[in-house]
Amino acid sequence: MTDELSTPAAVRAPSLLTVLAGMTAEASDNAVTAAELLAAPGTPFVAMGLGSLAQLRLVDAVEGRYGVFLDLDQDDFLNNLQALATHLVADHGVAEQAADGHGADAAGERG
Repeated sequence: MTDELSTPAAVRAPSLLTVLAGMTAEASDNAVTAAELLAAPGTPFVAMGLGSLAQLRLVDAVEGRYGVFLDLDQDDFLNNLQALATHLVADHGVAEQAADGHGADAAGERG
């Protein structure tokens, strides 16, 4: 379980986790639902039934939406929903979701 005090505020914000949960559910063809992911954001994807193909589809979707490159050689960000959100905020400057549902980078540009 992630210590809430050490987790960036943008990751704790429901909006980023909600968007990522939706993207993850879509990548899994809803084998894992967004509600299930949001109920247990620290549970490993594998334990929730998210296979390797779905994880690759998720990486592709995240890279496209946020304009980032996710290095699969450093795949600890694919451990669970919380880890993915933390990685996007800390390593790629993805900010909390804006009201329009599109991501903003650290400079405030819409993605």
